[in-house]
Amino acid sequence: MAQVGCASLTPWKKDDEYARAKNAIEGYEDKEGNWVRPEGVRADKRMNSDVPKILRKIPGLGEREVNKSVAREKLQEANEYYTQAGSLEGDEQREKYRLAAKTYLEAAKNWESSSLEQDAFFMAGESYFFAEDYPKAEKYYVKLIKEYPRTRYQDRVDQRRLAIGNYWLQFPDKFYHVNFTDKKRPINDTENHGKRVLEKLLLDSPTGKLADDVTMDIANTEFKRENWSDAVDRYRDLITVYTDSPHQFDAHLLGSKAALLSYQGSQYSAEPLDQAEKLLNQIVRQFPKQASDRREQVGEMIAEVKFRKAERLYEEAEYRNNKQEYAAAIIYCDRIIDGYPDTPFAERAKEIIAKADGKPAIPTPYLHWMTYAFPTRDKVTPLLKPTERETAAKEALIARRTEDQLSNPLQPGANPLQLGGEKSQVRTVSNEEPVDRK
Repeated sequence: MAQVGCASLTPWKKDDEYARAKNAIEGYEDKEGNWVRPEGVRADKRMNSDVPKILRKIPGLGEREVNKSVAREKLQEANEYYTQAGSLEGDEQREKYRLAAKTYLEAAKNWESSSLEQDAFFMAGESYFFAEDYPKAEKYYVKLIKEYPRTRYQDRVDQRRLAIGNYWLQFPDKFYHVNFTDKKRPINDTENHGKRVLEKLLLDSPTGKLADDVTMDIANTEFKRENWSDAVDRYRDLITVYTDSPHQFDAHLLGSKAALLSYQGSQYSAEPLDQAEKLLNQIVRQFPKQASDRREQVGEMIAEVKFRKAERLYEEAEYRNNKQEYAAAIIYCDRIIDGYPDTPFAERAKEIIAKADGKPAIPTPYLHWMTYAFPTRDKVTPLLKPTERETAAKEALIARRTEDQLSNPLQPGANPLQLGGEKSQVRTVSNEEPVDRK
């Protein structure tokens, strides 16, 4: 009895104390004395808000008044409309689904930040989806994901948004084409709306079950639009991020094709050719069976990459050859012969090498004789390197001048310090006694 009496004096047990503290952190106590844990992003923002509790009672700042009984009644009524719509057809069915969606939203308004609101948002989106009112369906799917990012309906919502996005991609409307009659499509710019739906879906669920499908659909859309560079980037995202995707082979194949189509010629960057070559090499190594089935297509793309790369080298070799830079031209020709012997540029490269045989490595600079007219004292090697003939002529000139100086020591340019040998005596003229300097 004493133990019972002691226990009755304590306000609550330790377990109750822990539960009350946990509830005080995660929720609040309503007017009926029940501990409520609000759900959703809005509830978290209100709990962490710095607004005083007195000001939260102002409409728009605080929590909306909860009416659970009305919310449950509206939810039940909406479920009945939804069930009835399944047995109807045509316009009657669509109107009944729209009525169900409106009723679901009324239920959500009467109990915000709750599991009932989460269910109501999802069912409103479903109702609009089956009513073929896709813009409104997508709106409430997004609202559900935004308010409840960890919702249990994530996979189903991803499927619906993927279907809506792919449907809108079929209509290449321009932004100035306005739609007022078809409720399946947005007001304008249907195709771009579909692309935005898929991109937003990928941002909301980057690790979902359909993330690789969404990435592949976006890449294919850019491919159809002939946005080759964007398509290559999307295919590469799928290849690097979703390594276990069943779209890997198609991403490699279409990515290499898009890279080849993005190549603009030998006067531009060779990066597209490098990307295509890398993807084609990966196809041969990683997908031998699929590559064998597409042998002709893969072989044509490999041959095109080699042809384009050999073409770039040959144009560079021809350019150097025309500038009489025969050594540089031979280097490029050797690269063509070694790396791309089965291209038509290999024979042309051999012709350039044959014509360059015996010719100087670099051309004779224009006005090269000006280097002697304006000599320099700079010890750094001149920028204009003289030819062999000029070097020999210069050495002969120096030798001839040396001979003239030795035969006639008094001519200008002779060094008087070296005329008498190492022991020659030099006298200086001054007012003092002459001094001998050895």
